[in-house]
Amino acid sequence: MIDIPYESITPDLGVRILISADHLLDEGVPEKCLSLLNEHGVIVFPQINASDEVQIAFSNRLGKMQSSLVSAGSDNKADKMGIYPVTLDKSRVKNLDYIYSNEHWHIDGTKYAIPPKATNLKCEVAPSSGGDTGFANLFAAYRDLPDAKKLPLENLRVVHSAAAAVSRYYPNPTEEDFQRWQKDGPPTEQPLVWKQADGRRSLVIGSTAEYIVGMDPQQSRALLDELLEWCTQPKYCYRHQWKTGDMVIWNNCGLLHKAYPYTEDSGRLMHRTTIMGTEAFA
Repeated sequence: MIDIPYESITPDLGVRILISADHLLDEGVPEKCLSLLNEHGVIVFPQINASDEVQIAFSNRLGKMQSSLVSAGSDNKADKMGIYPVTLDKSRVKNLDYIYSNEHWHIDGTKYAIPPKATNLKCEVAPSSGGDTGFANLFAAYRDLPDAKKLPLENLRVVHSAAAAVSRYYPNPTEEDFQRWQKDGPPTEQPLVWKQADGRRSLVIGSTAEYIVGMDPQQSRALLDELLEWCTQPKYCYRHQWKTGDMVIWNNCGLLHKAYPYTEDSGRLMHRTTIMGTEAFA
């Protein structure tokens, strides 16, 4: 396989890949990047300044890109290409509650049987303040759990919902809000411990986790909070501070992620593509 220059970010999470956008689609490069993504969880291309066309083509070389329909009808070129704009600009995004809810640790796609494999986030405009993105390695966190704590988790099931995530930011939703959340992300039951095909295990937790099936509500909440605190210890995390032109891709099947707070006047604008998954939670 082709060699490309890269450097580790932390012992357990992330690599920086030092390559120009002109060579991102060269023979063997996407395949090598995919291998690094699977091994290290996050790959960072510092200020690579890739075009939207290259971002889409590269995403499709890592798997199959899922086009966004959120901005259907927009006159923006990137929106028409199926790129999802991550911004607080109301002219580009209809339901900002979902953008705000990203400020809590979560896994994308817990409402699906097969979640996205990876997310590709490209920084069009770096925020003037705030707006970093955090990542937490669920594989490493589960690996380090004491065996005595792992065993009771084995067969537990968790109900996830969009309402559980968004209500953390909007504690007093209207009935219309709640009905929309239920429609967009209806309650779905997933295993707490995800036994993946490559032999690794991770925890399916985060802001969408509403309760553990069959457990006392208080005990359920306490356990989910305890596991989230364990998995987001600094030793399992990497926090990326954005610069314009950065492109960051992460393994959605083994990581939590979140945005750190920012305001509309910070100017933060990201272009996101999603690579479809192939492995079911169950």
